[in-house]
Amino acid sequence: MLGLTIISVLLGTMGQLLVKVGATHLELDFSSAHLLQSLLAIAKNLPVMSGMALYGLSFILWVKVLSKVELSYAYPFISLGYIVILCFSCFVFKESISVSRAIGTLLIMVGVVFVAGS
Repeated sequence: MLGLTIISVLLGTMGQLLVKVGATHLELDFSSAHLLQSLLAIAKNLPVMSGMALYGLSFILWVKVLSKVELSYAYPFISLGYIVILCFSCFVFKESISVSRAIGTLLIMVGVVFVAGS
């Protein structure tokens, strides 16, 4: 189940990255006058919709994982997504990563190692 857990987390993470890519090209206005236009723009945005599909697949796998392992074991693995997102944010999206954010992510990694070993 460890492999399926990691695949589920990575699919959800990749979904988030695709939503970010698509969202950067959207001009959204959720006021009543523009709500339908904004929702249609989201629906027509291939990266956003692909991200949603990956979220869905991730959810299906996550249900399978939770049917076999304890939630207290599986759930901390979701934090692996933070690590992947931090790396993509820095190297792909060219976001500035502070030292405290990097240290926090390192601490998350250590925590996941402890949980996986339990």
